[in-house]
Amino acid sequence: MKSILGKAFILLFFSLVTYLNAAQLASHTLTANNNYPFVKEAVKLTFVAKQTDHSNVMFFFLEPKKSDNYKIVLLNKNAKEISYHNKETTFTYLLFPLKSGILSVNFNYTIKVASDDAVAEVFKGSRDNVKWIETIDKKIELTPFILRVKEIKEKVALIGNFKLSSKLQSSSINSYESANITYYLQGTGYDDINLSIITALNNVKIFSDIVKHYNKASNNGFKIQREFKYALVSNKSFQIPSKEIRCFNPKNNKYYTLKSESYFIQVTPVDKGSLVDNENYPKKSDNSSFLEEYLIYLVIFISGFISAKIMPNKIKFLKKEDKYDDIIKSNSAKDLLTILLNRYETKLFSQEIGQLEEIIYHKKRDNFKKIKKSILKTLQG
Repeated sequence: MKSILGKAFILLFFSLVTYLNAAQLASHTLTANNNYPFVKEAVKLTFVAKQTDHSNVMFFFLEPKKSDNYKIVLLNKNAKEISYHNKETTFTYLLFPLKSGILSVNFNYTIKVASDDAVAEVFKGSRDNVKWIETIDKKIELTPFILRVKEIKEKVALIGNFKLSSKLQSSSINSYESANITYYLQGTGYDDINLSIITALNNVKIFSDIVKHYNKASNNGFKIQREFKYALVSNKSFQIPSKEIRCFNPKNNKYYTLKSESYFIQVTPVDKGSLVDNENYPKKSDNSSFLEEYLIYLVIFISGFISAKIMPNKIKFLKKEDKYDDIIKSNSAKDLLTILLNRYETKLFSQEIGQLEEIIYHKKRDNFKKIKKSILKTLQG
């Protein structure tokens, strides 16, 4: 019995020494902006460490312990030198309690102490030979921070202050086109959002996507902006019903309802006889001008091919003394292309033939005289 009491006394003694030693190094405070939050309400925790022993350099480290009872993220850490060997460091955390009742929030707190000589060692030698500051680490046991968490009595989808709006691209579409609608959710609160604004609709195919624009931690919770995008396809007119989303704002202890707008989509049937298939509806177009140009090109090509086969030696090249009058006297791109295909070796003028075709068939503005000059230059050597 005496042995057990002795061990307990020794343990208590060393704990007291450690506490007094820590108190001599620095003081600290841990506060909350709300000690009685609701479940999933944002709580700002502020931890301030102030150096009281001014004989050495100090660094303060604070890390929350993991727990299924709360979600916590670091908002800010600010360290400032008040004077020589006099540092003050402030940690700010954003915490969301996940269960009602008494909640204990625990931290790992460490003070690293270094001498001036140890700090000076960092700056000695080359930049590739810098070593870490040698410190004496003091791990300090903090008293758990207690929050009394209130229960949310109704079932809600969102906790915080939110707004919902929407935009429909068009309320009148052809069958098998898509009606595109986007819902915009914006506000501040808890960031666990699992919404489906449009669910199953009769005879309607639904394609959806969620765009997360930002999810930024702040003193009042997460600043949130989401886009819920829907593309709805049907061959019959249909109604998009309004949806009610139940919410709770813990700041003013009020329940409220976000209500989406209802839309009616007018679908115009399309004659299936005009379709390439039963799902895609291409626009009708007049291809007569294209067909005419294609036939002209085909006739020119065939005539050139046949001429080359029948009289290969007589019509491929004209003699130089003819001075290529046929090319010189050609007045249009079509005339010049016909002459080249029927009377000359086409592989010599592949680039020029391509340019002429662009002028003829694609109405491209090109320098006809420059093309003709290039051909003559090739022929005249």
